[in-house]
Amino acid sequence: MIDNALEIVEGILKKDKAQSDKKKLGLVRGDSTEFDYLRIPFGIPALDRLTGGGIPKKRMTMLYGPTNVGKSYLASQIVARAQEDGGTAAWIDTELSWDSEWSAKCGVDVHNTLVAQPESGETAFEIVKQLMDAKVDVIVLDSIAGLVPEAVMNAKEGFDYNPMAWQARFINTSLPRLLAHLKEGSAFVAVNQVRSSLGPVALDAMPGGMAQTFFSHFLLQVKRNGWIKEEVDGVERNVGFDMEVRLRKTKVGGENWSSAIVPFRVEGGIDVVESFLREGLETGLIKKAGPWYSYNEAKVMGMNGLKKHFLDNPVDFEGLKNELTP
Repeated sequence: MIDNALEIVEGILKKDKAQSDKKKLGLVRGDSTEFDYLRIPFGIPALDRLTGGGIPKKRMTMLYGPTNVGKSYLASQIVARAQEDGGTAAWIDTELSWDSEWSAKCGVDVHNTLVAQPESGETAFEIVKQLMDAKVDVIVLDSIAGLVPEAVMNAKEGFDYNPMAWQARFINTSLPRLLAHLKEGSAFVAVNQVRSSLGPVALDAMPGGMAQTFFSHFLLQVKRNGWIKEEVDGVERNVGFDMEVRLRKTKVGGENWSSAIVPFRVEGGIDVVESFLREGLETGLIKKAGPWYSYNEAKVMGMNGLKKHFLDNPVDFEGLKNELTP
């Protein structure tokens, strides 16, 4: 029975291979290299562990959360890491918020980043499709909330024209047409906001409806988890916050429904040194006894003293990174 089934499959595969491109079914074996994909690592142990090694190519990743929690910053880090490895990148700015100076501070090579500010949702998706076909390594859409279909944009009724669920219907019909082009190898990273639903219980919902969560291969929720305070000119001020990234859905591995918390500073983004120090403490590579911290032969007082030690001793920091990086 099994032999007969295999013979049937062999016959279909041979016939499919011999058919013209127009009629070809596209059948391949499940272990074909066509299904292989690479990842773009963050370079932060906690985030790379959470995501199973980084953001996947040939897949769609959604970053969503409330305002001012670092969603676009995380997207910029994916772009920067891809460019460091010689990859290409594009940024579709539907919110008209692209800032080359800010992006450069985040590590993005702005000179070699393609940026578009489309006037309609259809134009935005057409640009993304062409970039996918051109095999651009990372394509960021910032954001889905800024996508407006032409029918709404050019309505004779003007700004009062508000058909029911216009954005959700547009995303629901357009997104699946776009995803077929992911096979060319791009990592598609979409950013979205959240809204509060109407009713007795306020729930976070994303503009654009449920289709985007259904079609996303990676769904990462970003939110703020406590403030980082430091004394500035004798006054304690908020200088950053703990960014919590939770993996809400995955079809490509990682630690599903787990979260990673990394320190984010307003003036410097994710504090890479402190991220590694926290990881070192969790794994036991860095020992803590009261206010004292020790690593190998070094022993210092306080977290600030520990951080200063690693900044002053790059060899120790590289050693710690190598021990924490798989």
